[in-house]
Amino acid sequence: MGDATPFKFTWRINNFSTLTPKELHSEVFYAGGCQWCLLVFPKGNKVDYLSMYLEVADSTSLPQGWSRDAEFNLAVVNQINNSLTVRKYTEHVFKAFDKDWGFTSFIPLSKIKNSAEGYLVGDTLILEVEILVRSVKHYSKPEPKKQEAKDETKPSEPVAAPPTSQVPSSEKVVDTKAKVDTKPLNQTKEGIQATATPTSDKEVIKSSPPPSVTVETKILPKDPPSEPVKSSQDVHATSKGLLTELASRTRTMSSETSMSNQASKPDVQQQKEALKGFLNMPLEAIQLANAYGNIEGIILTLIQHSKDLNEKTILQGLLSCLAEFKESVPMVITTAETAQARRTSLSEKTADLDAKLAQRHEELSSKEAEFLRLSTEEEKLEAEIQLLIKQKEVVVARKKSVLVELEKSNKEASKDLEEWKKLESEIKQANVNWVGAQEKLALANVRWKLYKEDLGLGKLNIS
Repeated sequence: MGDATPFKFTWRINNFSTLTPKELHSEVFYAGGCQWCLLVFPKGNKVDYLSMYLEVADSTSLPQGWSRDAEFNLAVVNQINNSLTVRKYTEHVFKAFDKDWGFTSFIPLSKIKNSAEGYLVGDTLILEVEILVRSVKHYSKPEPKKQEAKDETKPSEPVAAPPTSQVPSSEKVVDTKAKVDTKPLNQTKEGIQATATPTSDKEVIKSSPPPSVTVETKILPKDPPSEPVKSSQDVHATSKGLLTELASRTRTMSSETSMSNQASKPDVQQQKEALKGFLNMPLEAIQLANAYGNIEGIILTLIQHSKDLNEKTILQGLLSCLAEFKESVPMVITTAETAQARRTSLSEKTADLDAKLAQRHEELSSKEAEFLRLSTEEEKLEAEIQLLIKQKEVVVARKKSVLVELEKSNKEASKDLEEWKKLESEIKQANVNWVGAQEKLALANVRWKLYKEDLGLGKLNIS
């Protein structure tokens, strides 16, 4: 499995308006034990939009059959008003023939070129990616040791293409500034564009070995879930004493056995008692205590000292089943916890929007009532217009002002209502994911229980 915490990478592209390459790669960064980079088309990938993708940086050096399952969001930062930052979320399983994924039409180039929009300031464009690696088959080479984090990030050298017949050798150097960070992933899901697969008519910019870069890594606190996750604190409290005793006993026996060939054989009956204790525990407690290694050690010891062929066969089957649960259960638990955290976050946002909508409703009612009152007063004053002309002018001016405020309130209310509808869709999806994860976890426990019943503790001579 990859990192449990999302990873953030920031890429500053200087002199953006003068760039001539068709494609541009960022520096390589590590997330979830894998090498990644950003791929952008400054002039658009055959569209009048900035095209932006996440790419596996070391795909050509990975062994056959590699894959990375990741969820991520890409963003073009608005440097004047952060609330206008364009951010799009997606997820993808990267493979040898599908090594990049993102959005062909990310943001119109006309918006970027318009300095008043706030995306291109001082001819510098800032891009971001937040990535959560969910599973990995064949990791990248170990990440080089990072320098100590400092208060400010230092600019690094650009990733530029070597001169070719299509890229003039006199092109300007692209200055970039990278900053990495970790924080909870903000999933603002939007329409997904198809990934760009390089074709023969593109100018491909080859990445030179990435220079050293000073990185700043920090983990921001997560929002606590509104409900305790089942089988975490309660299960841990009830099984803590048993786990400590069994783990300590198992480690002691394993240590004594490996220290000398002359050491006495471990107490087989005592090992069976320890195994019996673990078999009576739920999978969540075993995962929480990281007791898989202890159980494997006990089973291997029993296999080594068992003279009963049938018993050895049963223990071998139990060992194989344990390996399967060791791989699948953590992923299911993590998925359930992530879905629960997302549900909590969306519920809080919905509550805030409900409050804002209620406030907008009060404002609309007040403005509408005032508008109607002024209209009625205008009609009455019309009959006395010769005598009250000055008063009429004041009222009409006030009416126009109220009308402007009413239209503004209508627009704001419409915007809030649209955002609420989007959140409602996300809540439904989060609920579906949470229910699915709960069902998978329940199924795993049922399989565990059935396996124990089929196994039969009596076959192991466990009393």
